[in-house]
Amino acid sequence: MHFLINRVFPGDDMRFVDLFCGIGGFHAALHRLGHECVFASDIDKNAAEVYELNWGQPQGYSVNCDIREVIDEIPPMDIICAGFPCQPFSKSGSQKGFTDQTRGTLFHDICSIAEKHQPSVIFLENVPNLVKHDQGNTFSVIQSRLSELGYNHEYAILSPNKFGVPQVRKRVYIVAIRSDLANGKKFEFPTEHDINSLDVRTILDDHVPEKYHMSEKEIKWLEMWEEFLINVNVETKLPGHPIWADSFKGDAELPGDLEQYSVEQLIQIHKNWSSYGWVRPIDSEMDKLEIIKQINLPLWKQDFVKKNRRLYSENKEYIDRWLKRWKVLEKDKDGKPIIPVSRTKYEWQAGPISRTNWENIFQFRPSGIRVKRGDYFPALVAMAQIPVVGWLRRHLTPKECARIQSFDVDGVFGKPFTLGEQDNQSYKQLGNAVNVNMIIEIQSAIDSFLISQPTSVNLE
Repeated sequence: MHFLINRVFPGDDMRFVDLFCGIGGFHAALHRLGHECVFASDIDKNAAEVYELNWGQPQGYSVNCDIREVIDEIPPMDIICAGFPCQPFSKSGSQKGFTDQTRGTLFHDICSIAEKHQPSVIFLENVPNLVKHDQGNTFSVIQSRLSELGYNHEYAILSPNKFGVPQVRKRVYIVAIRSDLANGKKFEFPTEHDINSLDVRTILDDHVPEKYHMSEKEIKWLEMWEEFLINVNVETKLPGHPIWADSFKGDAELPGDLEQYSVEQLIQIHKNWSSYGWVRPIDSEMDKLEIIKQINLPLWKQDFVKKNRRLYSENKEYIDRWLKRWKVLEKDKDGKPIIPVSRTKYEWQAGPISRTNWENIFQFRPSGIRVKRGDYFPALVAMAQIPVVGWLRRHLTPKECARIQSFDVDGVFGKPFTLGEQDNQSYKQLGNAVNVNMIIEIQSAIDSFLISQPTSVNLE
């Protein structure tokens, strides 16, 4: 694959520890640069097995372990690598941050390791929302703590598609260099490349097993929305907001100020709205204020409802026919939706040029069907949102997903990277992994920065 990077570190090898290592994205990158892993850990047994399958047990340490339990056993290192758990800071997660006692406080464990061993570099990766989480307070704590430990630090939000890999995957990268080694100079992240043509086809195999092809139901859902794309609002561009089909029928108008209604009326409003999945459950024992709190919509949802109602009013004649033809909001004899609720929600993010699902890349997400341009793959995530290639009418294979994350599954630079046998685990692990090429780009810049600094020698 032409976007794989191979570079050789021009100086002495450095030792690194690979914390929250997953299947070894940091390891794959730093190994290719000539550095040595002396410790790795991940609490996920399946991920640790894949790590050891490819990299063995660094210095005989078992990879499957909790760093909080073995923190005193971690050997000295020059570099700490850590893609620490992102769920406490992710928009799709709990966003509890440091209050998440199981995962949010692991950053402080990283700091404890750094305080003990004083490595030259601390290299961290996380979701972009880390920077804004809790109105910036979380990131401020991280920066302050790194400074207290004696490290100059910089951060950047970067995506592989700006560095020759056809995947949009923004992540925040933090590079902390020990102050005495930085010599007052600022570390500079690598500059984005001018990539004129990234071809997603570079990662696709010509022939894949039948199991990766779209199911009849998946094709039906896409054909349903394909008809919608062709016929609705023909003379204007497609809506940029999520389309919620359940806004097209029933009592979907916003009720206004909820305090004006009685408890009985609120219960009826809840009954109307809960069928659309927009409100949380209520209990008959709740008082009026509790009920209001449960069914009150955030402003962004109210805005989407208004836009969808406007779309419906402008295309009422066609949309009514579309709803009936595809039985979009109907239920079967057992009371279950004929079309799953998550498939009655559709988000077009493929721009104004194309107007068909089959020229683009899309995901079947819990929140709906999301369509992206066919230029880049959307970010792999650790959930069942495997990208679907529209023009091939199939899902990506784990091997193709590995190429998106720049793992050398084709053996371009040596022994091919090996995935586990279970597809669902491979998808999850690759969604959690760091992008190997991004780490190579940044670590190469770190290596060059350290080499360029004069070495202090104590002559006494």
